[in-house]
Amino acid sequence: MYADRRLRVLFNIAMVLVALAGLRSVWFALAKADTLSVRAAGQQLKGTDVLALRGEITDRRGNALAVSEPAADVSVSSKQVLELKTLTPAQQPATMAALIATSLDLDEETVLDKLTSGKGFEYLGRSIPDTKIQAMKDRAKRQDIKLNGLDFTPRNRRVYPNNALAGQLLGAFGTDDKALSGLEYALDDRLRGVNGRTVDTNAASGSSLRRKVERTMVPGKDVGLTVDTRIQQMTEDALQEMAQTYRPKRATAIVMQPDGQVLSMANWPRVNPNNPAGSPEEYKSNLALNLNYEPGSTFKAVAVGGALQDRVVTPDTPFTVPYSIQVADRTISDSHGHGTEVMNPGRILAESSNVGAIKIGMRLNAERGKDAFDGWMRRFGFGEKTGIGMPEEQGLLLPVAKYSGSTMGNLPIGQGQFVTPMQIANLYATIANGGVLRKPTLVRTVEGKLVTRPKGTRILRPEVAKELRGMLSGVFEAGGTASAVKVPGYTLAGKTGTSNVYDEKLGEYVENRNVASIAGFAPAQDPKVIIVVVADEPAGGGYGATVAGPAFAEIARYAMQYLKVPTTK
Repeated sequence: MYADRRLRVLFNIAMVLVALAGLRSVWFALAKADTLSVRAAGQQLKGTDVLALRGEITDRRGNALAVSEPAADVSVSSKQVLELKTLTPAQQPATMAALIATSLDLDEETVLDKLTSGKGFEYLGRSIPDTKIQAMKDRAKRQDIKLNGLDFTPRNRRVYPNNALAGQLLGAFGTDDKALSGLEYALDDRLRGVNGRTVDTNAASGSSLRRKVERTMVPGKDVGLTVDTRIQQMTEDALQEMAQTYRPKRATAIVMQPDGQVLSMANWPRVNPNNPAGSPEEYKSNLALNLNYEPGSTFKAVAVGGALQDRVVTPDTPFTVPYSIQVADRTISDSHGHGTEVMNPGRILAESSNVGAIKIGMRLNAERGKDAFDGWMRRFGFGEKTGIGMPEEQGLLLPVAKYSGSTMGNLPIGQGQFVTPMQIANLYATIANGGVLRKPTLVRTVEGKLVTRPKGTRILRPEVAKELRGMLSGVFEAGGTASAVKVPGYTLAGKTGTSNVYDEKLGEYVENRNVASIAGFAPAQDPKVIIVVVADEPAGGGYGATVAGPAFAEIARYAMQYLKVPTTK
């Protein structure tokens, strides 16, 4: 009987325990359901981002200018590395450091310091090619070296096969997968794809059970430029030669088709986008788009073109041109001494007469209204972006309300306004293509399909553009400011420019600090290329014809041969 009583007690105790267990199960089911399901999912599911490969940039012939390759940022948790010393046999950090440094082209002492720093996270290298990482892993396996503590974060590694060629134009792409400047930045919405994501379901042992594609990876689009690699290289070589002779602070050159397709956009000094840190910050900007400078006499084509179009002058209109002219409080003279002469617009352009250009501009305002010349500047595209699609593009004009009494002594001769080399190139392209202003372009194809370009706007009548081309060819003939600039077999047309630099601290233009430039096209009456060369502050000063002229001729000579343009004389 005593035994039965004990059995009943034990049975009751067991039932109480079962009831408590049941109640606890219900409590877990109700109160902890969300927490436990999340924890379970975390143990079984692993999400992985699939990095989209960035689109390629190629030239107009398909030659690669910027490509991407799989890479990763390599980081380390030194706490895990130091735990390897507790193994039997112990692995010393120095052994691991030697392997990593040799495999990834890193400094061994720096690597060892990071492996032993005691920190939970440090970068060993950024955007290391996957090929190097895999080779390191293979060596580690053969040598039985553990790589505990290393982590690899996938990245897009951007590679520029031609190194410094078109460096400022292509721009920069950061190690954190961000476009920083140039075409990389301007075309980022096309070049950048959409990252994918996969979710792996793993067993408790860690083996994969199944993989679900949560978001499909979409690679970036390939972009083909209008640029021709060979013309780009030759343009950069011409700038390099000019720089060695005249030692400017910086220089730029543009080669463009009359329809606005840019064949080259070069800068000096060069910058290698594979190693942007190796160049000073001041050299990284694309001067073709953001050099704000007073254009000097290359701007005189605006005065003559506007006056011809508005029928204020004809090619034969005579102007009495003294050596100097008084405009409000300014006395402006020609660059070379002469007596009072009679000149037509063509001779005014050929000899680059400041007085003659001012007289044409003032007649334009007198007959077509006081804002007529300002209107022509804006009609030719000055004071606003050209529409080439690059964010760094600049160029400024003062509003008419801020003009002074001497303004019309400045504007027709290229002073008192800021322009960019690209805007000047577009001015001469408008003259070269029959009087139609078009937006210049750098993009020819996207994913192999030609990009549709908007139609241009007619600025000059075809006959006016033809007359202006004839006048500008006189600049390269005997008596013209560019008579020494020759390309055997071809007639050239254009205008030289020399403008002093205004020093804001001194409040005046400074002698022997100037911008020397030349702009034009070849051949003169059937243009195939527009060429602009600008040298910013050549050492000791210098004229557009002497500093920039030889580079213009070299570029034109090569372009005529390369494009197989028939000779014209």
